[in-house]
Amino acid sequence: MSSRINSPGNDNPVAVTGMGMICPLGITAADCWENMLQGKSGIRNISKFDASECATRIGGQLPDEYLEFEKKNTPKRQFKQTVRATRIIRLCAIEALKDSDININEVNMDRCGVIIGTSGASIRSPEDLGGPGAERFKIIREMTNAPPAWISLDHGFKGPTFTLSAAGASGSYAIAKAFDLIQWGMIDLAVAGGVDNLLTKNSIIRGNFIKMLSERNNEPEKAMRPFDKMRDGWVLSDGGCAVVLESYEHAVKRNAKVYAWIMGYGSSSEAFSLYSGSRYGEGMVRTMEMALTNGNIPKEKVGYVNANGVSTVVDDFYETLAIKRVFGRHAYNILVNSQKSMIGNTIGGAGAIEFAVTALVLKNRKIPPTINYESPDPDCDLNYVPNSMITVTDLEAAISNSFGFGGHHCVFAMVRP
Repeated sequence: MSSRINSPGNDNPVAVTGMGMICPLGITAADCWENMLQGKSGIRNISKFDASECATRIGGQLPDEYLEFEKKNTPKRQFKQTVRATRIIRLCAIEALKDSDININEVNMDRCGVIIGTSGASIRSPEDLGGPGAERFKIIREMTNAPPAWISLDHGFKGPTFTLSAAGASGSYAIAKAFDLIQWGMIDLAVAGGVDNLLTKNSIIRGNFIKMLSERNNEPEKAMRPFDKMRDGWVLSDGGCAVVLESYEHAVKRNAKVYAWIMGYGSSSEAFSLYSGSRYGEGMVRTMEMALTNGNIPKEKVGYVNANGVSTVVDDFYETLAIKRVFGRHAYNILVNSQKSMIGNTIGGAGAIEFAVTALVLKNRKIPPTINYESPDPDCDLNYVPNSMITVTDLEAAISNSFGFGGHHCVFAMVRP
């Protein structure tokens, strides 16, 4: 992952130059990526709380080694002052900046921003009380703006710093806003991403109430099965991801490595329902086409779609239909996959994780599989990279889809470095 600048032929792209990731498959981006390529599942029986009263008793917990990693890399006082979601994204940001190989002493701090997306960063789980004395920090622990605030404090960044929320598209919206700030010339560099720590008993009970979660408790690893005919809902998970974005000029000046170039994005609201998409994927179609238009990428150049792939009967069907409506016959030449098959739905972290994976796919020309694809659905008839990774040699462009509750849609158009 060390190739240098290669201009994509656009006068104002934004470079992805670093990433950090923590999810059920690993505590570093490299570990998560390798386990995705191997098609491993991070879904297991819940042990972080007593789920015996829940209809769904499985979830995407962070790896066992995470707790020790968190404790080792979080100052004691800061541990008391933060909830787990803040600590997750803070550690992701540290990894992302290290991965970018940026010399913090050589950047203009006034032109560095931090934008983080989350659907529930201020949630305090019963197992995350912070230890003795933490209660007196309750206000700052549970502030929704705490994640980007801590990252800016860690590194001295003095540019725009804020939190935004758009359900499962929160991380994508944060990256999109960072892209805007860079393109508008307000900042040169941003740390952006998303995080959530919503695998809680209360979240499970609520998810079961509206029948959106899988109840395949006897086969945790097979519960998430996007686009498969036997899909029955999704699985809640914890996790987050941060990426470093830089303007073209800033990346060129320091001869940065580049994972991928962001050419444009599309975002929209369906104004239809808080928990279901509009019929036949109308909003999805509009957002994907907006991303391609804004990125000036011809549809026939796209070879990969990182799908939202949430593993529900209706949403997966609508997303498949939307891809076909956008790309026509070319849709059958495109490789489509969903990391949620392996890590579940990290909600606020999902869009950022999938964005980072899209950048890794473009950089490495390897596409992780959609696991648990065992029973083809005639209504979902695209190439979902079933069960085994694929190596490609001619991949030039890709899109990454995020479609969140409330009709919050965000799609990125990206090209290889």
